[in-house]
Amino acid sequence: MLKNHKNFTFIFSLIIILNLLVQSTFFQDYVLFIKPLICISLGVYLYTQTNMNAGFNRMVLAGLIFSLFGDSFLMFAGSDVYFFLYGLVSFLLAHIVYSMAFFRDFKNNPQASKYYGHLMLFVMGVFSLSYYSWIRDYLNDFRIPVMAYMFVISIMAILAGYRFKRVNLLSFRLIYWGAIFFVISDSALAYNKFVEPFSFAGILIMATYMIAQYLITIGAIERNVEIFK
Repeated sequence: MLKNHKNFTFIFSLIIILNLLVQSTFFQDYVLFIKPLICISLGVYLYTQTNMNAGFNRMVLAGLIFSLFGDSFLMFAGSDVYFFLYGLVSFLLAHIVYSMAFFRDFKNNPQASKYYGHLMLFVMGVFSLSYYSWIRDYLNDFRIPVMAYMFVISIMAILAGYRFKRVNLLSFRLIYWGAIFFVISDSALAYNKFVEPFSFAGILIMATYMIAQYLITIGAIERNVEIFK
């Protein structure tokens, strides 16, 4: 299915392995050099593989750039709580531009099937309200920022669902699952940060995050706008 990207997929797989290795104490000193490779490599690949005159691709690239800033800030979150807030804002902006990109596809044919969009609307509505209600008492001063973040990432996931029947199926599936992995990653991050740290948190958060960004990027590269009845 993704044989056209096998060389990059191999390179990005190495980046994934390196980033999972730095979750161990022995390799943590290298995180400053390895973590930025996630969004840098994806951004460069997107730029070289697409026509950047397309607004969709420019927005996805902007999302990767904001994510790069978010990754950078979160690397220092342990030393200053404000770095976590800056990282939160950076990823908030990333999800906003991703949402804007996905909404462009919805506008191509608003009358097409809304099945997956409605499905994601229901799932994210139930999940977001339930999850926020559960962790709310642990958030303290972060209640409003986290609530805003959950709202925006929910919109991003919902709009990913509304791309169905508006673009080719491969692009839809890649970005749809990319959005789901992003929700899983950020939910695990919130639990680990505010509720209770757990032993494999770093592995789970980073693995799902990297998969999410990879799927969204490849989904953008594979995107073809199609009009379905």
